Amino acid sequence: MYKKLTAVLLLSVLLADVSYGAGFALYEFSARSTAMGGAAMANEAEPASLAVNPALITELEGTQAQLGLTAVTADATTSVAGQTRSLKNDVWYLPNFFITQKWSDQVSFGLGGFSRYGLGGEYQDPVTSWVGSNLAYKVKLETFSFTPTIAVKASDEFSVAMGLEAMVISFAQNSYFNLAPSNSGNYEISGSGVSWGGNFSFIYKPEWAEKWALGGMYRTKVKQTLNGRIDAGSVDLAALNIRSADAEGSISLPDSISAGIAFRPSDKWVMEAGIVGTFWSSYDQILIQYKDITGPTGSPFINNKKKYKDVYRLNFGTEYKLNQNWALRAGYVYDKSPINKHEMDTLVPVDDRHIASIGAGYKTDTWSIDFAYAHIFSRDLSGRSEQLQNLPVKYTDGKSDMYALTFGYKF
Repeated sequence: MYKKLTAVLLLSVLLADVSYGAGFALYEFSARSTAMGGAAMANEAEPASLAVNPALITELEGTQAQLGLTAVTADATTSVAGQTRSLKNDVWYLPNFFITQKWSDQVSFGLGGFSRYGLGGEYQDPVTSWVGSNLAYKVKLETFSFTPTIAVKASDEFSVAMGLEAMVISFAQNSYFNLAPSNSGNYEISGSGVSWGGNFSFIYKPEWAEKWALGGMYRTKVKQTLNGRIDAGSVDLAALNIRSADAEGSISLPDSISAGIAFRPSDKWVMEAGIVGTFWSSYDQILIQYKDITGPTGSPFINNKKKYKDVYRLNFGTEYKLNQNWALRAGYVYDKSPINKHEMDTLVPVDDRHIASIGAGYKTDTWSIDFAYAHIFSRDLSGRSEQLQNLPVKYTDGKSDMYALTFGYKF
């Protein structure tokens, strides 16, 4: 039993910034994209297209750059065996940057930096009095991806792109065991790692249907190898087989495929609908163990199944240009959750999500500024936790607000 509970705690650390997208995927790459619900795969190019559809950067002239920040607030309540706790009020920040260079009429290069996965939060008054603390009461995971990219304009109608991805991951988590007065204590797990992935994308704007465009992208799975530390502090948790020592582990973050189709009724107005499929079933386990294990009865060995489901995300966005400087935008997203209701935990306390967004942009010949606001409405979910002896778990009152700001400059 002790080893199973330890496995739960170690597992939690790798699932950790705030839960925004399905599972713990993020899609807030620029204010323009956020305002349009992420539906920016097949319409107007911007440097942030490096995160949405890199093939679009062949349409950008000269050298262009964008710098942005998204601020997020989140709220949710988790009930374990009838005991309820809510997340503390907090603000999380997602920075990003993008720069593109048109090398020739056919070839463009780009470099982007942004977050693709994130999760986090801290529950109010969790320690000693809440059984959910045995899983995790405070957790933070941040990823940041660097994506060097090359895009090639194969013809006037068709462009393709290929990019590498260096994903940096860092985490910290606190959990508490209160099994008995002599077997109680708080401890922290922290660690980091860097792993590689890639992406492939295209944009097709047919001359025979000049008002239409089609874009697509595939992102590879990223398998993270982690190095970190388990810190039990001054508390004696030997009875739980927990000690302060170096640890190592791995996690496979899923691959995904996305597509978008855009229609331009006029020069001022564009609409786009899209879909993202994320293969969360490939994220099937967390494997963690202490380094330097001494013997089969030594430190715990963790191989914990999550049983996430493959899911999809539907989005729709529109942009209307009032004049050559101002543009108004709006979007909607339906985001399916991959959580298995028989394997619930305290880390991603929301189910399916509806996201409504609005925004505006102003640009001149050399610079631009964009703003977006989005609100996430989350469905409640009831189930059980096999990680806590099959106790009932319920998520309620999940909601989030996002505020995005992006500055752009043409050199």
